Amino acid sequence: MNFLTLKQRLARRRGAVDGTLVTATATRYADALNESQRTILRQPGMDALRQTTLTFASVASTQQYALPVQGVARVDRVFETTNDRFLEYRPMSWLRTVDPDPSTGTPYLWVPAGYQEVHTKPSDASEVFVKSTAAGDTTQTAYVEGMTSGGYTRTASVTLTGTTAVTLSATITNFVRITKFYLSAVGAGVVTLHEDSGSGTELAKLAIGDTRAQYYSLYLYPTPSAAITYTCDVTRSIPEMSNDTDEPLIPEDFHDVLLDAAELRELRKSDDPQRWQMVSASYQDGLRHLRSWMKNHPSYAPVWGNVTPGFSRLGAWFPTDQSGPRF
Repeated sequence: MNFLTLKQRLARRRGAVDGTLVTATATRYADALNESQRTILRQPGMDALRQTTLTFASVASTQQYALPVQGVARVDRVFETTNDRFLEYRPMSWLRTVDPDPSTGTPYLWVPAGYQEVHTKPSDASEVFVKSTAAGDTTQTAYVEGMTSGGYTRTASVTLTGTTAVTLSATITNFVRITKFYLSAVGAGVVTLHEDSGSGTELAKLAIGDTRAQYYSLYLYPTPSAAITYTCDVTRSIPEMSNDTDEPLIPEDFHDVLLDAAELRELRKSDDPQRWQMVSASYQDGLRHLRSWMKNHPSYAPVWGNVTPGFSRLGAWFPTDQSGPRF
């Protein structure tokens, strides 16, 4: 079911007219459905519904990298197939304590570095420019906050001029760090922030429909000495349903669980304890079935011990098919 169908079904449950929902009612139903989806999908065992993969390429002598947080809640694993290497996780405290100034080499560890609002830092003290891919983006105001040479905090803003790059402030030419980049309203095009000029190095990008940029940042250890493509298994953030054609991440067979959860939120506003108990029982029963569906996959048959069939990499004198248990 898409978002519109879910709102209409919730309306019929609540005895409301489902054909033309009053704006306030439609907004309330939308909030209830989105909040319910977030509550369900963040529960233990539901992460499989939010998993995907992303790739990025390392750059020689560059230690820190950024992934867009729009759609990325957490990086779970990092690996690369050039050297068939799985990178182990380490906390930031380990990196700073063990090797705060690492040498270059082939990375075998990764370290999460939190969220940041640009994917690339200015290479030196720079003036910053903003532009859009849509000529009609001429009413939105772009804002930046950051540090200038000497450690001073500065704020600048400017109205977009479509595809023509415009400086955030001609009087601030020494930004060394950008801490915030955002718009007053969404743009029709992709809005980008650059250093030195409109064709300079891109620092951040706002996708169509976004008003703020955020990135999930990580370090590779040791610092890469060459360009290698890395793959990240990530847990996606839970997207808000906004368009009528949007669909929840929950499997369609369990959309009734989402409706039950949304109706429970509606029942908070009414004094109907008997219906609350009835809907709550239905919700808890459906949630148990969803958990079982997610956790008990028919192809997953756990056994005692860490036994995984693998493939031989021992050369021509050994079988090339499955090599049996690998511990």
